[in-house]
Amino acid sequence: VQCHTATHATRARHSRAMHPKRARASSSSSNATLGAGLVPLVNKLQDIFASDAMSGKRLVDLPCIAVVGSQSSGKSSVLEALVGRDFLPRGPDICTRRPLLLQLVHTPAARDGPTEWGEFLHRPGDMFTDFEAIREEIEAETDRTTGVNKGVSDKQIRLKICSPNVLTMTLVDLPGITRVPVGDQPPDIETQIRNMILSYIKKDSCLILAVTPANSDLANSDALTLSKQVDPDGLRTLGVVTKLDIMDRGTSAVKYLKGEVVPLRLGYVGVVNRCQADINDRRPMHEARALEAEFFRSKPEYKDVLKHCGIKALSRNVSDLLAKHIGNLLPDLQARIMDRRAEAEKELAMYGSDIPETESERAALVLQKLERYAASLQAAVEGRSTNLSIDILEGGARVHYVLQEIFVKGLLELDPTATMTDEHIRTKIQNTAGTKAVLLVPEEPFEQLARQCIEKMLDPCKQCAELVHQELCAMASSCVPPEVAQVYPHLAQAVEKTCKEFLSKGLEPAVQMIVNLVECQLAHINTSHPDFVGGPAALLQAQKAIDARMNAEAEEAAEAANKSSKNKGVNKENADVVSGTIQKTSQWLSGVLSPSKRHYSIENGTVKLKEPPKKLNANACETNEEFLQVMVTRTLLGSYYRIARGILADTVPKAVMHFLVNSVSRGLRQHLIGVLYQPGIMKNLLMEDPEIAELRQEARARVKALNAAALTMTEFSSELRV
Repeated sequence: VQCHTATHATRARHSRAMHPKRARASSSSSNATLGAGLVPLVNKLQDIFASDAMSGKRLVDLPCIAVVGSQSSGKSSVLEALVGRDFLPRGPDICTRRPLLLQLVHTPAARDGPTEWGEFLHRPGDMFTDFEAIREEIEAETDRTTGVNKGVSDKQIRLKICSPNVLTMTLVDLPGITRVPVGDQPPDIETQIRNMILSYIKKDSCLILAVTPANSDLANSDALTLSKQVDPDGLRTLGVVTKLDIMDRGTSAVKYLKGEVVPLRLGYVGVVNRCQADINDRRPMHEARALEAEFFRSKPEYKDVLKHCGIKALSRNVSDLLAKHIGNLLPDLQARIMDRRAEAEKELAMYGSDIPETESERAALVLQKLERYAASLQAAVEGRSTNLSIDILEGGARVHYVLQEIFVKGLLELDPTATMTDEHIRTKIQNTAGTKAVLLVPEEPFEQLARQCIEKMLDPCKQCAELVHQELCAMASSCVPPEVAQVYPHLAQAVEKTCKEFLSKGLEPAVQMIVNLVECQLAHINTSHPDFVGGPAALLQAQKAIDARMNAEAEEAAEAANKSSKNKGVNKENADVVSGTIQKTSQWLSGVLSPSKRHYSIENGTVKLKEPPKKLNANACETNEEFLQVMVTRTLLGSYYRIARGILADTVPKAVMHFLVNSVSRGLRQHLIGVLYQPGIMKNLLMEDPEIAELRQEARARVKALNAAALTMTEFSSELRV
């Protein structure tokens, strides 16, 4: 392989070719300089994005022209004709097995040194002046990836050819469409190649050079069929009709070139390829071009489409189209580069810096992460976080919701006295009286019932602390920064675990304080509380209730009497009154005399008292005095319960705030540092997944490449303004 290291002078010429302003100044041919500014710009961006660190990733879709055609359609001959040299692998089977990105750069003819040369991106610094060596390097590089048989790969080979005989353009030679697997090719080789081609041509940034031999049916062209899938209107497709000289005698491709068979907005160009004998005999390209020109001159049917015929027309057309295409995409290209750079910088920031090597650096990093976490959780609790949602409640707002909307309102809705029946109260009154008679205002049953009601508030109060603890634990998890969780998973787990342990330690005294608050209410029933209704007021309210009850009964009786008089008349009413009186008297007598109502029985002339039942219930309120006792007790009980409930509704949230919520700002930072800021564990805390290190390296490479691309765009814009 004839290969020379590029000299300083050659590099200078190459630099002139890569910089638009110098390239324009160095050429006297308008065709040669058309696109010499825009196309080299894209070439340089392609080189930046094709570095080894990028591993073939396409950061930004750059403008290009993809050459598509079936196997043996003449693609290779067209590309070699554009270059003017033989340099592509040839053979009876599939030859192009990897995409070949071909950068053609017009350079002025040199007085000393090589006039034409090629450079491979995978061999930087090596300049190939022997085009046979270029062919061999393409084959060798292909085999290094795909194997020595006929496998394919989508990994690009990048070749730059500098020559005074080319127009500046960039092409991507894609594998020819084949249907029958050969060698070690997989059965789905056709699908693989089609998918590879579609991955290029489906992008709006890609123009399509669809190559079809003239001796085949254009309507069934593989290249045009694929292009129609992604470019149905033919806006990005330029048709190339090859092998015009081997069409059947008496036929021509004029209808093809005029777009009468398959219309394309960009039209068609017809070319004459070298025959296999010319290739074998190594006929020079300039002779082949002369024969091509003679062919079209000798065919009068091509007179009307002569400007669309020949390699020169194709070269000019492709160069013009690419330059115009790049110019149209340039503003969007610059914006996309800036957007991708911002994304890459954000991703790199998420992965953080490399793991520190020294213990002091590790200690500083751990301390920084701990302090930031404690400050973040405190800000979330206090509502100072900048990341709080505008759609849902988060952070401290959820704690406030638990305390006020769930606990306080729930506690105020809880009223055990409402479900307590008169029978329950009377039973308690009689049980606490024991062997004594019941006083008008019984104190002991009131206190016992009050304690029972207060005890029912203990569980909701404890649940309040537990709910707040759950919210704080959820906040402890959400406040772990994603970049810390991703880059330093051991540190993130340790921080979250330590924080939750700290919160659990705060839950214990909070619950104990709540128990103490409830027990304080149980310890002393303070009937001297200024808001307590008191005995006299309770009696007054109870008497009002009795009066209201009696008035209601009287009104019901009067309404019943009026209704009866209307239906049956006055005489009938009097008869009913008399009858009712007799009936009531009879019922009273039967109650007195009925054996079931008596408290004794007579057996053999001896009076025997009834034994008490095993389950004895209190009698219903039969007198106003008994009803008054129940009403007074109920009034006192309701009044005192509301006082105790209000006290707990106020003090329980305060206890939760003191022992649980405020402890975050009071001691979390010190606790985290005390547990995790230890020399012996910092190295383990900062251990990262090897995949993260690899992702960080890739993100750093992307940022570097995109910075270089942005600088290239800026320099290009500056040169245009000069």
